[in-house]
Amino acid sequence: MGNQVASYAYLNTRVSLMAKQLLHRKQRQALLQLPLSELGPLLTQAGVGALAQQPPKDPARLEQFLATVLVGESIKLMRCLNSSERNFIRHWMRRLELINLKFLLRTKFSGSQPIDPSRHLLDLAGLGSLELQTLINTDSIEEFLRQLQNSSYRSMARPARKAFEEHRSLFDVEAALDANYYSHLVQLASTLEGRHKQQTESLLRTWLDQINLVSLLRFRFVYKLSPPHAYFLLAPGGHRLSLRTLQQLAQLASVKEVVEHLPAPLQQQLAETGDIEDIEHHMQQLVRTRANKILRKQRFNMAIAYAYLYLREQQIQLIHAVLKGHLLGLSTELIQFCGDPLAFPALARRELP
Repeated sequence: MGNQVASYAYLNTRVSLMAKQLLHRKQRQALLQLPLSELGPLLTQAGVGALAQQPPKDPARLEQFLATVLVGESIKLMRCLNSSERNFIRHWMRRLELINLKFLLRTKFSGSQPIDPSRHLLDLAGLGSLELQTLINTDSIEEFLRQLQNSSYRSMARPARKAFEEHRSLFDVEAALDANYYSHLVQLASTLEGRHKQQTESLLRTWLDQINLVSLLRFRFVYKLSPPHAYFLLAPGGHRLSLRTLQQLAQLASVKEVVEHLPAPLQQQLAETGDIEDIEHHMQQLVRTRANKILRKQRFNMAIAYAYLYLREQQIQLIHAVLKGHLLGLSTELIQFCGDPLAFPALARRELP
């Protein structure tokens, strides 16, 4: 018991120190508005001051630097956790490896460009588990998925292979990989105990509401999938949107109808939204608010590590969008458009400080 208390006390200290790197709303807005030459203090505050001292001239190096920061922080936090908690955080972070996996699928079997692992794939150091070169050397999607079944992703590879056999579509393979990633994350959350489980599932289920609602709208009204096909590709049910509710929503004929038939709290939140991107921004704000609440109010609880990593990843994505925009010579207006959706005034008014 004493060791456990000491570990969580250490976790609290670690997270408290790391959380000082999280930029508040006005700082995020400034990051979107300032010229590159004036970003140094904000980047230093965000714990990535090296980017101000020597900005990468290559977007791939920028992405790798930021991924390394996120991976390094997650590994530090996992050292404070027990095995079931570490497994959850490790799988959460494997979304970065899933990015590698989907890039390989999309690039290799569409023939769009040769793959250079050092430039095109993220090096995840201690969190990586895939034999990427083995996957690169495969000659067909079927062989790629067979090789994946021999890895730590075997539980995700089987349904992805089934999806490909039924639809012969890379899109379905990627969506199946995503859905089963989320399913395994839910399973790992269920192995936690007490407040750790309650608070972690609270944030996870709120996030799954965002994932499922936005995915359903895109599957149905952008990619024009049938209701059963769209429903089949969704993640497990979330906080407000159960699978039964999602199945009913999948039958509706427009984005507007879906919003009108959402459970009351979500329907009220999204009543003024105009399109799928707007809905995604509002849903993301709900997840941020939940994560901020956990980070501020919880103690001696692994959920604060999860909440921090969620918020930190959001910030890393913002920094990436801003600096990549400057590298590519984009206008300030376009950088703002591609950056933090919560910096838009209509959403910022609803965000907890």
